[in-house]
Amino acid sequence: MPDKFSIAFYNLENFFDTIDDPKTADNPFTPKGFMHWIKKRYFNKAKKIGYVIGEIGKQETGRPPLLIGLGEVENKKVLHDLLQSKYLKNIPYAYVHFDSKDRRGMDVALLYHKETVQVHQAQTYPLVLYTNQGKAYDTRDILYVEATIFGVKIYLLINHWPSRREGDFESDFKRLQAARLLQKIIDQIAYEEMDARIIIMGDFNTDPTDKHIQAEIVGKRFFNPLQANLTRNTGSLNHQGVWHLFDQILLTHNFKKLPIKFSQAHIFKPKYLKVWHGKAKNTPFRTYKGRQYQGGYSDHFPVYTLFDVLK
Repeated sequence: MPDKFSIAFYNLENFFDTIDDPKTADNPFTPKGFMHWIKKRYFNKAKKIGYVIGEIGKQETGRPPLLIGLGEVENKKVLHDLLQSKYLKNIPYAYVHFDSKDRRGMDVALLYHKETVQVHQAQTYPLVLYTNQGKAYDTRDILYVEATIFGVKIYLLINHWPSRREGDFESDFKRLQAARLLQKIIDQIAYEEMDARIIIMGDFNTDPTDKHIQAEIVGKRFFNPLQANLTRNTGSLNHQGVWHLFDQILLTHNFKKLPIKFSQAHIFKPKYLKVWHGKAKNTPFRTYKGRQYQGGYSDHFPVYTLFDVLK
């Protein structure tokens, strides 16, 4: 009988350490910053996030995810502290991380179960954007990881595309550039290995139906198993009362067959990850609401996919 495992993606909502980095705009998330980000809050968040990661997909597979892409992590210190937290310290996770040139110091990363997953190669692809005045600026890199899981070679591409803070129209060109960079990486992989098994995951700051995801990425090569999880009443995040599914995992079609076969895709949203009362009821229980400390987890729910593997 096939065994089961899961992979996941989780945007951790401003997972900064408490130390001021003079090279980045992380000042608000320091003890003296206006978010009053103190060690007690920091380690409480690490413990809570660690608990969530350990529970994703566990009901279906009996174990935590073997691969977890992460968004909004500041540096290696926060990843180290996360893996040393109460609920993860006994799970043999390792991480892949590179510092990007993002203005706020926010990066993507990968956690992997080092007894089951072997990482062979990793690098980042910088995403450089330009202002209307032609000035270049950096945002979060795309993380490339080549690995083997249960003897099968896979390629992982972990993303956190530019936000919509300026407005949909004003920021649309940024996500188009991210999509084109991602497609360039995919083309390079496919050139070297025609039937490569590729997993794209991340916070795309846009829904699965977005034209850039559909036209530039999905095409004939990928399918988006999470797309059906977006409805009027649910998604991975809620903005001003509207649900979105910015957090997605895309798979090449060869994951529809063994030895590693896609089974199901879900949003991980147990009760403890939700607001219980008021207008925000059932939305993600976040760390901060504006500048007000809530003591929650993240403003995003994790997403995950389940696989059958023929061992």
